[in-house]
Amino acid sequence: LGSGVGWLLVLLAGALGNGANALIQADAFRSIGASTATFAALGLFAAVAWARGEIRRGRGWRRGVAPLFAGFALVVWTGTGGENTDVAAHFTGFGAGVLLGALAGQAPRDALARPVLQLAAGAVALLLPALAWRIALT
Repeated sequence: LGSGVGWLLVLLAGALGNGANALIQADAFRSIGASTATFAALGLFAAVAWARGEIRRGRGWRRGVAPLFAGFALVVWTGTGGENTDVAAHFTGFGAGVLLGALAGQAPRDALARPVLQLAAGAVALLLPALAWRIALT
């Protein structure tokens, strides 16, 4: 995906995952975390590998879904322990990453390789958190 597009998608999927988590939690629940973006990145990676079909190549459906299964297994293994772990945020982050990764995996590689796209996406990925903090602090 490239550095700029990759980071922008991690940021967007993390925000989408946190938003989905906020919708499913009780009204008194107040939490937002960077770990949601970590699991969103995992979902992106798994879904791009799945969407591009880099693993299956004539080896059956089990090989085809292996990236998604492996990503899900990693969420279960690393994202569900501890008393204060926000498990729902980890799964919504992973789901948002899978959703955006499935879409991004369809993008032509030559289009993603354009430096201007990577620079623009990277700039947006840097500016969005700064804008969010500015709004939050005013």
